[in-house]
Amino acid sequence: MKKIFTFLLLLSTYFAGAQSTTLVISQVYGAGGNGGAVFNADYVELHNISAVPQSLDGLSLQYSSATGTVWSGIFPLPAVSIPAGGYYLVQMSATGANGVALPTPDAVANPTIAMAAANGKVALANGIVAMTACPDAAMIDFVGYGTASCSETTPTAALSSTLAAFRNTNGCDDTNDNSADFTVAAPAPRTSASPAVTCGGSTPTPSLTAAPTSLSFGNIIVGTNSPSSTFSLSGTDLTGAPDIITITASSADYQVSSDDATWGSSATVAYTSATLTATNVYVRFTPQSTGAISGQATITGGGVTTAVVVNLDGTGLAAGLPNITATSLSAFGPTCINQTVGPVSFDLTGTNLTTADVTVGPLTGYEFATTAAGPFTPSLTLTQPGGAFSQTVHVRFIPTAVQSYSGDIVINGGGLTTAVNIAASGSGVDNAPSLTTGAASAVTSTSATLAGTITSIGCSAHTAYGIEYSTTSGFTSGTVVPSTNIAGNDFTVDLSSLTPSTTYYYKSYATNAGGTGYGSERSFTTSAPPAANITVTALSDFGSVCLNTTAGPNSFDLTVTNLTSGDITIGPLDGFTFSETETGTYSTQLVLTTTAGAYTGTIYVNFMPEVIGSYNGNINIVAGPTTQPVPVTGSGSASGATATTTDSLVVNHHEAVLSGIITGNTCGGSNIYGIEYSSIEGFIPGSGTKVASNNIDPVSGVFSSNVTGLVQNTRYYFRAYTTSAGITTYGDQLSFTTKPLVSGLVIYGNPVVRGTALHYSLTNMRTGHYTVRFINSLGQPAFQHDVIIQVPFIDDHIMIPAYMAAGVYTMQIINDNFKIERQVLIQ
Repeated sequence: MKKIFTFLLLLSTYFAGAQSTTLVISQVYGAGGNGGAVFNADYVELHNISAVPQSLDGLSLQYSSATGTVWSGIFPLPAVSIPAGGYYLVQMSATGANGVALPTPDAVANPTIAMAAANGKVALANGIVAMTACPDAAMIDFVGYGTASCSETTPTAALSSTLAAFRNTNGCDDTNDNSADFTVAAPAPRTSASPAVTCGGSTPTPSLTAAPTSLSFGNIIVGTNSPSSTFSLSGTDLTGAPDIITITASSADYQVSSDDATWGSSATVAYTSATLTATNVYVRFTPQSTGAISGQATITGGGVTTAVVVNLDGTGLAAGLPNITATSLSAFGPTCINQTVGPVSFDLTGTNLTTADVTVGPLTGYEFATTAAGPFTPSLTLTQPGGAFSQTVHVRFIPTAVQSYSGDIVINGGGLTTAVNIAASGSGVDNAPSLTTGAASAVTSTSATLAGTITSIGCSAHTAYGIEYSTTSGFTSGTVVPSTNIAGNDFTVDLSSLTPSTTYYYKSYATNAGGTGYGSERSFTTSAPPAANITVTALSDFGSVCLNTTAGPNSFDLTVTNLTSGDITIGPLDGFTFSETETGTYSTQLVLTTTAGAYTGTIYVNFMPEVIGSYNGNINIVAGPTTQPVPVTGSGSASGATATTTDSLVVNHHEAVLSGIITGNTCGGSNIYGIEYSSIEGFIPGSGTKVASNNIDPVSGVFSSNVTGLVQNTRYYFRAYTTSAGITTYGDQLSFTTKPLVSGLVIYGNPVVRGTALHYSLTNMRTGHYTVRFINSLGQPAFQHDVIIQVPFIDDHIMIPAYMAAGVYTMQIINDNFKIERQVLIQ
């Protein structure tokens, strides 16, 4: 088809049936992943047949079944360029279960497009919208294969699991006839990494390559066949496809085969395209005489002007085969890693040998020498004159890892047709130490001495040893106590701080580079401790103490003997706290951490009653199983102050100053006092609103509370109250009536500071919804506040936002049929 210049030209020049001068489909394979497939995915290969790079931006690959009328599979190609002569591989389908992976594709269709294996249609289209015809004006290139209902002139032959469609001349031929332009052959996809082939350039030179270029067959009895050996044959830019490559043996001493079954002086390998993928060629040696015999396998065909040669060599032997026998080798058994054991030896005896060297080994972990003194090497090469031969081989074993080293020492050379194997057995180990656990001794209620013996150090010196113990039989993780007193192989560990009357389980241990070994588990039981003896002095009576008031400290002396290691606990007892020092921190329970032996000290006690009544009781002293009570006496008492309600002063419609007097003070001063009020006459003390005060006169007991937030023109009832020593008392009920609101809209405290509350009132209102707005000097609304009232007045506070600019504002109160406004200065 025509070369792409502009999008407008594309619409008028790209028609199916025209020859492309830019991009073509150069290879198609649709059986990916099927049974017997060569590759595990379908693919389409593109080729830039022009002399300049070509962009794929805005192009797509589209697929339709052989007889389909709808282009059902569409893959918009990525916006990349293919260089002049370059290839571009697109994986069309998802990978299947059969076949090898494609060479790394340049793109993977998304969504994937599963093409038919034998028959179908593939197009390279200008645009990413499904085509509607076949042929279609959007087609840049088009391939119909097999029984396709539409193609460029005539479809290619049918494809299969092992056949792909190749555009001839490395993807350059485009005569607008799929049948003439394509050859069906074994799939061989090319990618952007493949060598570029610029169409219309010089004709590529055919090439054949054989690898390896020489084969050696060793020693073979005259008239017998050697095992077959192979070389791999591949070719590029071959001519005359389909055709054959011929492989010819140079003499009757060698035969060649293409299938390792049919042998002769020559064999052929067929090729169906310019590329021959790697193909095995088989060669065997059948010497017709004794001695060294050289030969060649000559490879010709495919347009190659210089034959490719594989050199062959082998030695013919007379009847009477070379033979080597060997004695057995003693097993080395488990051996510590990085340690050398041996040598032990075996004997070799040979007959009918050629003059070729005899080789011994190698085998990992083993070294060999011809004398017991060495030198030892990983393998031996023994020179011998041929015929009869004997040699003693000495073997050492040096394992370097924890593993099995069992295997065969291979003996070869001297014309042997089959190697001799000598079994070697050994393993690398890194053993931990072995131990026995000794008996326990010097067992008391809190201590014991435990013993252990290292019976085998293992594969390396120990780095730690000691005793591990637990109170659980069969334990896997206990308390580890290292030892440092080993003498010979014996050591001991002294345990302390044990629990009396307890059975302990223990085992000895030792650690080296190979791990930790343990002795068997043994046990011992600690003895019961002697009972602790507790003596105390008397504790003075605290008497009657006001509630929530601390009295003390009083004290008593404490002496405890026969202590085991453990704690002494003192208390708890309601109302009392304890400390070891007079000015220390007091707690409801005192825990004295001690060691075995005796304790003497003074215990200080504070008393703080929280309720009225007796607190007589016993403070328990507990040391181990022994408990000693300390009697203590004291009681809690309380009598509160008296509150008297005195006077009220109505300040305005929402605020009043109410006063009272506090008298009496039996258990501490009056710490809470104030006024409680309600709009309900005879309200129950404690059910009203309390307003605390802090301005009491210390001589007269007079105080006052400022009550705010009241409702205008309303009668209120109030009482003075005081709470002391946990007791609240109330004065008599008095009353007052707030003043009525001033008529009209009233702003209290004008000007108003931003970020503070503006207090305003408005009388003679209808109930309902009102909006309060603030209009700035430009007539613009600056702030709005909604109010819903169910009484005929408003008495409200509005928080003025801090963001409002300072200045004079018009404050409006409005609803559907009402409006009133006043000026307000906001600072």
